[in-house]
Amino acid sequence: MLGKEWVKQNLNTTAFKASFSNHIDKAIAAGQSGQTVGIPIGPDTSRIVSELIATDLEVTARKDIPDLEQRAVRYVDDLLVGLDDSETADAILAKLSAALYEYELELNAEKTAVHGMGFGHSPEWVHFIRSFDVSSHVGRQREDLDSFFEQAIHLADVNPRENVLLFAAKRAATFKIQAENWNHLVRWFLYISRRSSTCLSFVVQHLSVSHVSGTFLPLDEVRTYIHRQLPSRAEAAHTAEVAWLIFWAREIGITLEPSVLERAVNLRSSVFALLVLDMVTRGLIGGKLDTSFWEGFANSNGLKSEMWLVAYEATRKAWWPKPKGSAYITSHPYFAELWSRDVQFYESARKSRPQVGPSFFQMLRAVSATGSVGPYPG
Repeated sequence: MLGKEWVKQNLNTTAFKASFSNHIDKAIAAGQSGQTVGIPIGPDTSRIVSELIATDLEVTARKDIPDLEQRAVRYVDDLLVGLDDSETADAILAKLSAALYEYELELNAEKTAVHGMGFGHSPEWVHFIRSFDVSSHVGRQREDLDSFFEQAIHLADVNPRENVLLFAAKRAATFKIQAENWNHLVRWFLYISRRSSTCLSFVVQHLSVSHVSGTFLPLDEVRTYIHRQLPSRAEAAHTAEVAWLIFWAREIGITLEPSVLERAVNLRSSVFALLVLDMVTRGLIGGKLDTSFWEGFANSNGLKSEMWLVAYEATRKAWWPKPKGSAYITSHPYFAELWSRDVQFYESARKSRPQVGPSFFQMLRAVSATGSVGPYPG
């Protein structure tokens, strides 16, 4: 915002210290435990800050690529640049790398690729998934489901940067499935959720809504799936996936054995902790569970940590196995205000919402018209 050279020359001046950009810099560092490299992932404020950086990167890159604006398009941090026949991809990449170097950034080698003449093309996948339909005949329908998912998995393998399986899951959710084939479709949903974690949240919510609305799930198979997936995903500290699995068990009333949560109860995730404590309160944990790790945050220091949510919310809801005093919250300069107004963040009654509705069909029509697919609707 101020320019690197100006900041270097005015680093200790009142003008710099009082500047809006310096306040932003300090706020970003405070949002990630004092770390000054990078920006937090997730908040909408990060998108604004990243856009400030990206637009300035374009200005810097135009010094070496004057016509960048005419032959390039950027979406967030993805940049597509067209090449003339007379220039090489390496030359353009070198110029972009030089611009990034000014900000101590670099190209992601795994996500950098060259397409066009002389390079391979991945098969187009959107049309296949969008236009696929299944037979109404029970036997042929089962074969169609197998064909659809096997082809979708192949397309996902050759298009690793695209959310092929998520799009396929959403398309499959619109199929009119015969009752005899419902469990077969569920098994495919479970399988693609193992292959691609991006499918898990959709599958969990879609199948939860289907179960509640009367299209019952094969509960023994789902219970086995959750019990097998939880330990391995917890060991890998995939907290979002663990949280969705717990949420699924809560939604459809599956009781979990404490043994499958042994690794998970030490994860530093307030969301997951609250889901588990909610399960305990509902009597959906089949035995005594050691939650002492999370209970260790029920103090003033916990409110200053990344576990502030469970430190506040579990006390607010009286979910701790042993009652905790609330003085560390009611005496806090900020959290006391939330407590006095009975602010709560976790809604125990919140249920899954239908995942395939008008927005998805509207997107399918848009794909038919444009031949391309953008960000997927929730």
